[in-house]
Amino acid sequence: MDRFIPITSLKNEQLKKWKKLQSKKGRAAYQSLLIEGEHLISEALKAGVSFRNLIVDAANKEKAMQILSGLPVQVPIYELTPSLFASVAETDTPQGIAAVIEMPVWSTEELLQDQDQPATYLVLDSIQDPGNLGTIIRTAEAAGVKGLWLGKGTVDPFNSKVVRAAMGSLFRLPMLGMDLQQALPLLKESGVTIVGTSPRAGMYHFQYPFPARSAVLLGNEGRGVDPAFASFIDAEIQIPMPGRTESLNVSITSAVLLYERLRQQYPHM
Repeated sequence: MDRFIPITSLKNEQLKKWKKLQSKKGRAAYQSLLIEGEHLISEALKAGVSFRNLIVDAANKEKAMQILSGLPVQVPIYELTPSLFASVAETDTPQGIAAVIEMPVWSTEELLQDQDQPATYLVLDSIQDPGNLGTIIRTAEAAGVKGLWLGKGTVDPFNSKVVRAAMGSLFRLPMLGMDLQQALPLLKESGVTIVGTSPRAGMYHFQYPFPARSAVLLGNEGRGVDPAFASFIDAEIQIPMPGRTESLNVSITSAVLLYERLRQQYPHM
């Protein structure tokens, strides 16, 4: 029996719903996310994300069947004409297979549980570039960060460009969008030290002994951290730059700081 449900019309209601998932408003309304390609589908499966639909391009049906044969999920599979598939895909060169999944949701309690245990958090203030945020998410997971706090003005983590840059990490790494005026006090109340950066800090990042429970606060690509959050910062550090450049990309900064934090933890892990 053919498992594929054909869609051949632009007026199809299911197709209209998938197109709405291209916007933040649509994703929020349906609590769903459309992901593309074999790699992201595989990562979502490994993360235990709930699948709602699978979508294949009729022109790549044979390849899609090979991929689908290894998937344990039993959900509706829709077959679209190449032009219809391209209309829901957001990549320039679609791979011919996509899926609609349930958006991961985490709570404050999940991020702050085990308050007697060492933990590293990353707090982001108005990171606007999707590629930067995706890279930061991927790096944070690799470095063992327990959770991300995304302040106002930060790009939607389920933006398609963020999803692709994160390479599956956002299915696993807990994150929460919250006004940092609320998030930073919560972190401090749970025994987390807030570490900021400044070119005038006077202490290099490798000289600073990160406390057992630390959060690195990083700001907007252009203006840095909003001065309104300065009172929450417990310590400031700087990354030495003996060359002529004045600053580093925020995703590079996150990697440098998180891996120094990890280096200090490593003998005790």
